[in-house]
Amino acid sequence: MYIGKLGNTEIDFVAQKQDIITYIQVAVNMTAEETFNREMRPLQNIQDNYEKIVLTLDRFTPGNYNGIKVVNVIDWLLEESNT
Repeated sequence: MYIGKLGNTEIDFVAQKQDIITYIQVAVNMTAEETFNREMRPLQNIQDNYEKIVLTLDRFTPGNYNGIKVVNVIDWLLEESNT
């Protein structure tokens, strides 16, 4: 697990287990357009096909945005596959 840099942007967490990489951004909420764009931009600029996730406390913006999953952090922590 480490912090990623892409140009002048930052990816909060880059998790790697063997050959599998997951990019994770964390935001309290994503309701403001400025916040949404700020958190999505670094992930949109990554040119590979590994999983990209934004974790948030927000329950109003979950979904899949061009391959980037926006997930409520509590739901994500309770998913069986994350244990």
